[in-house]
Amino acid sequence: MIRLEAGQATDRGRRREKNEDSMLAVDGLFAVADGLGGHRGGEVASALAVQTLAAEVKAAIEARPATRRRSFRRRPLFSSTPTVEELVGAVDRANQEILAKSKSTPELAGMGTTLCGLAVVEHDDEESLAVVNVGDSRVYRCDDSGFHQVTEDHTVVQEMLKAGMITPEEAEIHESRNHLSRALGIESKVAVDDWMLEPVSGHRYLLCSDGLNHEVADRDIHAVLLQYEVPTEAAGALVDLALRKGGSDNITVIVVDVADVALQ
Repeated sequence: MIRLEAGQATDRGRRREKNEDSMLAVDGLFAVADGLGGHRGGEVASALAVQTLAAEVKAAIEARPATRRRSFRRRPLFSSTPTVEELVGAVDRANQEILAKSKSTPELAGMGTTLCGLAVVEHDDEESLAVVNVGDSRVYRCDDSGFHQVTEDHTVVQEMLKAGMITPEEAEIHESRNHLSRALGIESKVAVDDWMLEPVSGHRYLLCSDGLNHEVADRDIHAVLLQYEVPTEAAGALVDLALRKGGSDNITVIVVDVADVALQ
């Protein structure tokens, strides 16, 4: 059984009139969504993304046959844990819901959002961790070996970087670094990246919108995560640091600690 402890914080920043970010932290399921800036209804899209994610995961679990929900002899409460496939399916459903809302409501036409998520999942009759991602909101892991970005940004600049068209230094300052190559609510089909991760006690995960990592360097984010032991305090400190660095965008942060991994 995996026991997680989490804290979260969000701020609209110093230059935005409203906060278009949304977040989710419930029952081993965590997500950050960043409504697309400059698009009408960004806050609607991000809220719909996390709401649909939670609802679809719950619906997928409840739709299982009762005999299957009781079949996990090692972990009686496994019925509350999704599979990776169910998690990815929930993200795909969120894409469909946002696109349908955009098409049916003229004032919301063109809205979209990123979404990154971390969840406890069922894998081979045991609990594990999984990450999903669409867009450029990020999931990081902080462990004994350092600070690592788990997700890969879906941006035009990242595609150029992978193709060898620009250098990492050029990518940092490129005028198109905020242009997404993939997001929810734009196309009828969206590719959802997913990763399986081994749960290890003491590992710390960070989910954030780009309002954090565009203002604060990775080394400084890492330093804050090492400085503050309590997840809520770490999340608040990261948001405060992004504000001090300029706060040019909405900032949303969830810090998730793997507090314990018991034998299953």
